[in-house]
Amino acid sequence: MKLNRFFLFFAAALMSAALSGCGKEPPPKPEITEGKPFPAISMANSTMNALDDPALRGKMLILNVWATWCPPCRREMPGLERLSKTLDPARYVVLGMSTDQDERLAAEFLTQNGITFFNFFDQNGRLSREWNLKVYPETFVIAPDGTLLRRIPGLREWDSAEMLAELESLYQEHQGKAGTKTFVK
Repeated sequence: MKLNRFFLFFAAALMSAALSGCGKEPPPKPEITEGKPFPAISMANSTMNALDDPALRGKMLILNVWATWCPPCRREMPGLERLSKTLDPARYVVLGMSTDQDERLAAEFLTQNGITFFNFFDQNGRLSREWNLKVYPETFVIAPDGTLLRRIPGLREWDSAEMLAELESLYQEHQGKAGTKTFVK
């Protein structure tokens, strides 16, 4: 008899816990779709948004999501560093977002490899999960107005002539001023 009461109580408690979440939908995941606004990037106690951050406003962002445990990520970082030095800083910004569990490990990798473009840490991989990232590295090319222009999964040669031309084309196409400026300093 006592055993039946225990199971009945346990089943009632389990049902109550299960039903307590009914009617509450989890917050929607941000939509990461080319041609749509890129979601704000929340870090620790701040939010970085292409439209709101004065250092980023009006610039095309090349946001690379990477990790030290990812061999292709490690291989493409020097090319991203060269890209950051090649592009016109008045029009472009290269950013990195590490998804490593250990922020110190990521910082050590950047220092040892002479990577100087701005990198931040996706604490506990929260943004990576929200954005449903499945491939590393993954790079987002974001227009000056915050629109996602390209979502580029996998390793790329970021400082190649082809990539520089593609970035310039994307910038000009979005600005509606094709051919009026050059992307290099």
